[in-house]
Amino acid sequence: MVIFVNKLTLIGSAEEFEKRYEKVAEFMETQVGLIRYALTRSPKDPSVYFNIAEWEDEETFRTALKDPEFRVRLDALTGLIKGEPHLTEPVFQGAPPAS
Repeated sequence: MVIFVNKLTLIGSAEEFEKRYEKVAEFMETQVGLIRYALTRSPKDPSVYFNIAEWEDEETFRTALKDPEFRVRLDALTGLIKGEPHLTEPVFQGAPPAS
């Protein structure tokens, strides 16, 4: 498994960014290898979001990024955010014990 983490800093409208991000998310939801994703927003600094996505492996992640439809949807975010993307590997994972 790999985890994609992207710190996104607003340089445009939050409402417009979230609306356009939804289109990117709709595309990603159809991609083989995506386990789950979340777009989170900092309550301390509302201009900062984090896009976090878990993928089965790096190959399926990279395949999704190469799709021309993804590029079209991603390009729609231009001028709204500045990203700091990182592809990471889990070091520790945990969950509470099942009850």
